[in-house]
Amino acid sequence: MYLIKFIDMHKIIIYGFLMLIALSACDDVNKLQLGEITNPVLSSEVANKTIVLTDETSDEAFDSFEWTIADFGFPSADPEYTLQMDFEGNDFQSAIALVTTFDLKLDTINALINQKLITLGAEPGVATKLEFKVTGSVHNDVIAESNVLSATITPYEIILVYPKIYVTGDQNGWSFIEDDLLYSVSDNEIFEGYIYMGADNYFKMSYQPNWDSADAIIGDPDASGTTGNLQVGNWGGNNIFAPDGAGVYFIKANIPNFTYSIYKTEWAITGDFTSWGFAPMTYDEASDTWSLTADVTAGGFKFIANEDWSKVKGDNEMDGILDKGTDENNIVIAEDGNYTITMDLSQALYTYSVVKNN
Repeated sequence: MYLIKFIDMHKIIIYGFLMLIALSACDDVNKLQLGEITNPVLSSEVANKTIVLTDETSDEAFDSFEWTIADFGFPSADPEYTLQMDFEGNDFQSAIALVTTFDLKLDTINALINQKLITLGAEPGVATKLEFKVTGSVHNDVIAESNVLSATITPYEIILVYPKIYVTGDQNGWSFIEDDLLYSVSDNEIFEGYIYMGADNYFKMSYQPNWDSADAIIGDPDASGTTGNLQVGNWGGNNIFAPDGAGVYFIKANIPNFTYSIYKTEWAITGDFTSWGFAPMTYDEASDTWSLTADVTAGGFKFIANEDWSKVKGDNEMDGILDKGTDENNIVIAEDGNYTITMDLSQALYTYSVVKNN
């Protein structure tokens, strides 16, 4: 899939240059004279159908989607289209992209639609009402939207395989290993994860577990390796620098926006048994986990990074999978005792365990 994006990227660069010239004479994008926008029209035989997907039909073709050209009244405009899918009535607030392309059609198979449905949060074996639309854009603030199509689709159960990119650098001898990965859990080309870095550590990212393709490599366009901007392709430009010495770093790569963020983390537990102060956890490089053994009183707790209340994790479903911390998702310990609490941030889904020692 990345090859398609890289081919399209050349069009983005050319058009971006033309737009930059036009925008340079304007105070903002609203003053750019684009003319009247004509929205694309989306069509598909999937509209108003009830479809049951099965493992046996996973390789069969799904009904194709087609759309007309979005016209922005700008001679050089070459829109990029995103076909979106979301639950009915959700107004595409949590939509997942089925494709991002400069083409006017999507041909796909049942397996891809099923994967996207499960990633979106649809329940296997349950008929799910869905909506589809396509957007065309020539700028983040200049978007044309199509009509909405509806369908009811029942997905089948699968083990989710999340999109991933490799982190290769000084920390692993510039190799490509399964321990150093960033994942896109929402399948939206935004990858994140926690990687242990050594002192004076430089790295790059890659769609492939090798150096075979210059287009697969992701880095920083500036020699400093600290700009927060991404270069995708042409060997990724320059290495990215982990600035704060050895430790576990949170890395987030937003491919659509060509940006990244990175910061070193130190984790602690905060909760009723600490009066919501901070009990530091210990990182074990061999198991790639954080842990704390302590006497704990009954009550709730959360995990917190860098004593920063914007970097808190709790558990919405009490299922051992961590979620972004809220006022409502404390992890609950039912009775007093000595516990070992362990957190694993090395996989696509962040997990934890609570074990009572006595």
